[in-house]
Amino acid sequence: MHRLSDTEKEIKSTPTLSWPTQVVRADGPQEHNSAMPLEEPLSVEVNGQRVAVLMRLPGGEKELALGFCISEGIIAGFEDVLIVRHCGSDLPAPAGKGEEQSESRNRVHIHARPESLNFDAPSNVLRLIRSGCGAVNPSYMTNDLPRLNGNLGVPVEVLLGLNASMRQAQELYKLSGGVHAAAIFDAQGCLLALEEDIGRHNAIDKVIGYCLLRGIPLRDHILVATGRASHEMVTKSVRVGIAVVASISAATTMAAQIAEDRGVTLIGYLRSKRMSVYTHPWRIEG
Repeated sequence: MHRLSDTEKEIKSTPTLSWPTQVVRADGPQEHNSAMPLEEPLSVEVNGQRVAVLMRLPGGEKELALGFCISEGIIAGFEDVLIVRHCGSDLPAPAGKGEEQSESRNRVHIHARPESLNFDAPSNVLRLIRSGCGAVNPSYMTNDLPRLNGNLGVPVEVLLGLNASMRQAQELYKLSGGVHAAAIFDAQGCLLALEEDIGRHNAIDKVIGYCLLRGIPLRDHILVATGRASHEMVTKSVRVGIAVVASISAATTMAAQIAEDRGVTLIGYLRSKRMSVYTHPWRIEG
């Protein structure tokens, strides 16, 4: 029977690794062990075809892969997903010196109905990079997005309390820093799900996938995330029906343009006493 090493035990309990660090201050250096978040690649395969390699924080692999494929429009909807399978342990240990890293532990296979697949829509980032130096019209990124309506209303005092609620639940950030978070709240401010990752888009994909796999509704709920509110954050939210999107940082112009066009209430600089509402303020009550 394989006995876990101290390093493996550390990684099993939390996706961080203790790293010897020299902390330098004005009065001189000090030796310190820093808790560092792990970073590993995850290969996402749909019906046998690789659609992405995501650099991510280990843990929540099925949630990340599923959330990515749904929010990027690769799979039309969760009802089209037949099987989600992660190969390997939930928190894989990095390979040691001279060791080869197991590929299977960093791979998720998704089997979905073939008619629901759109392999031409892997990634907004990939598409923009491939656009070269010619004129780029970003409208193609929103052509397949629905317009969100509904009667969702959120009291202003609820919104102003979401940042603090999210910070309290960010356990990994308290331990190591260096990670983003995304959370789903209901209109009363109840925290339904929270995920952390080294990438803000990964955190969003993880929390979306978490909710889908557990039957937690996303429509008429609120997405709050760290980092700036980019167009990816808005398009991912629209695809799963989230009409209120908030960030603790700024929003980009393209995010605001897409939010305005697709009926999303976009909020930036979410704090305890103020926030900036860029689009569709009619959903905010009070």
